[in-house]
Amino acid sequence: MPYLPSDAEKKSELYSNIINSDRLELSNKIEALKNNQNISGSIDANTPLRDNNGVLVSFESEEAGIALEESFSDVRLHNTQRFYNKKVENEFTFFIPQTESDDSEETTEEVSDEEVEFQMTNRDFLIQFINELNSEEFDPNMSTKLLHSKILEFFRGERSRTQGQNADGWESFRLNPSREVSNPFPRKRYFEMKKDLKKFRYDDVIENHLYRTRKGQEIWLKLGFPYVQDI
Repeated sequence: MPYLPSDAEKKSELYSNIINSDRLELSNKIEALKNNQNISGSIDANTPLRDNNGVLVSFESEEAGIALEESFSDVRLHNTQRFYNKKVENEFTFFIPQTESDDSEETTEEVSDEEVEFQMTNRDFLIQFINELNSEEFDPNMSTKLLHSKILEFFRGERSRTQGQNADGWESFRLNPSREVSNPFPRKRYFEMKKDLKKFRYDDVIENHLYRTRKGQEIWLKLGFPYVQDI
């Protein structure tokens, strides 16, 4: 019965050398290249294996298509750390639209007693306006938060309402000829009204915004309030 190559390799050193000749030749070639690099002093963990011409050498293993992995194929990289000494810009102003800044210091205006009384009177007018509008019965102790929410609710409704003409009798009542119905109530004016309301400028809320709605004109005339001008 004929031997298998593996059996012959085990039985005889001669057969083993014949069968493994390719492997021995490869091993000898690798060792020769290593020795040459040792002689020149160029071999270390940072230098991959090269031939006499300086060409990088790679060997295929017994399995076709797979590189032979040996110590000479490992490359050690220096562990270095670079330090950045300059100041890092961590404010991402590039993505933020630039706005004009007012360098002048904000000054706190002193409010006179007359101004306070004037705005408190306008606040009472607005409470009675809301009562008439929604058939409610709030008194002057109505919270400011609730009052403002009711006013905002009114103006939100007016934005989608067709205003038409001024209320009957408005032209003879108004003191400012430019105070007439806006068709429709502008989105920009709505946000201006919110700013005035937030700053408790009730005279502006009334004359600059409420008087520009037909419903506001009608209720104001019905309640018999005087014409309010912003100061």
